Amino acid sequence: MAKKVIRLTEADIEKIVKSVIEEQRRSGGSLTGAKKREVPKKDNESSDWKGKNRGTLNFDLMGSDTRPASLAVNVGPEGFTIRMHNDQGKLVQPITAQQDEIITLEEYDISGLSLPYADNMVKPYFDNYPDAQTVFNDIVRKFVAYINAGGGPKLTNVTIKGSADSARPTLDVPSGYSQLDHPDSKPYNGETDPYKMNQYLADKRAEEYANVLKSEIKEKTGFDLSITVLPGDNYYGQQGKRGEEYRKITLSPNAETLTVPNTSQTTTPGKRDEIQNIPYYVDYYKDGQSYTAKGYRVVDSKGNSFVSISSENREKLGTPAFDGKMSSKIKGNKFYIDGRLVGTIQPKSTQPPVEFTTDGKEFSYWVGPITNYIANKNVQIEGEGVVNVSYLKDAYFLFYQ
Repeated sequence: MAKKVIRLTEADIEKIVKSVIEEQRRSGGSLTGAKKREVPKKDNESSDWKGKNRGTLNFDLMGSDTRPASLAVNVGPEGFTIRMHNDQGKLVQPITAQQDEIITLEEYDISGLSLPYADNMVKPYFDNYPDAQTVFNDIVRKFVAYINAGGGPKLTNVTIKGSADSARPTLDVPSGYSQLDHPDSKPYNGETDPYKMNQYLADKRAEEYANVLKSEIKEKTGFDLSITVLPGDNYYGQQGKRGEEYRKITLSPNAETLTVPNTSQTTTPGKRDEIQNIPYYVDYYKDGQSYTAKGYRVVDSKGNSFVSISSENREKLGTPAFDGKMSSKIKGNKFYIDGRLVGTIQPKSTQPPVEFTTDGKEFSYWVGPITNYIANKNVQIEGEGVVNVSYLKDAYFLFYQ
């Protein structure tokens, strides 16, 4: 019997292809009709920033340090991949039973990039001035530590004073803002004389800074801090008195040194190498800066040593746990996670302070560290009994092409 030739048009072929694809879809990708096993959906993909400078980091992907996970991809116009490296925290020195904790509050001269003010404006805009946010956070942290150690009643003469340089103040609204933010019925409270307008800037900026500082301290400690606003220095029209030196805020705590007695019990007699968990001063990193706090060296049953602080102290310091998807952004050369400053992004050539495990991949930039905690545990501490501690790690973030 002669073969029958069937001629298919382009439309016929297209129809057949569509039919096969539909059949595959219904059968779960199999032409045999076998039902495809449904796999539970997991949030196991790197966050895609799609070329933007903000997005999330998916910490659910964190594995071991030997195989760092890609927390985010397509980061920024360069299309970086971000991975995280955790480094063991640092022990500074043992704390003996004889040592007391010394807490001081220094005078702050807030100037230059540490001032969070746009031209002719009086309220602090920390979102637009990340360096100013870092300085402010440091001030808050130190006041909170002083107050929590019992120093609140000693803060009876805290003063703040602003200054304005020789530049002429105007009614111009700075770029990025819709209007002047003066908290009065009229700009500069109705003043039109340039000298008085300049005095207004000096005084109001200090007053508004104090208001934000008092509010933040109240929220963290419950303490009502009183700050006296002194008349500001006014350099309007004075030749040569322009710039950072003449445009600043001075915060003076005027607080005596606070000595917090060490209440640890006397050391249990015995060989020193038999002691496992002892008090230590530890390093931690926050807002791009390094600090020291009371903590502990904790040794597990295998002899591995860990850096830790009490969970109570960790909560006061605001040390984060990186978990789930957390918002992040690059602003200028600064890197932020969940609104926290991690630090300034550095090129690889700047020689990072630690050796990163990169799984054979070459990174271009790095930033960090920022101290985070990875676990809580009740441990027996020499001289203090059972303490719930948080294990600390210093996190670095690497940017790969």
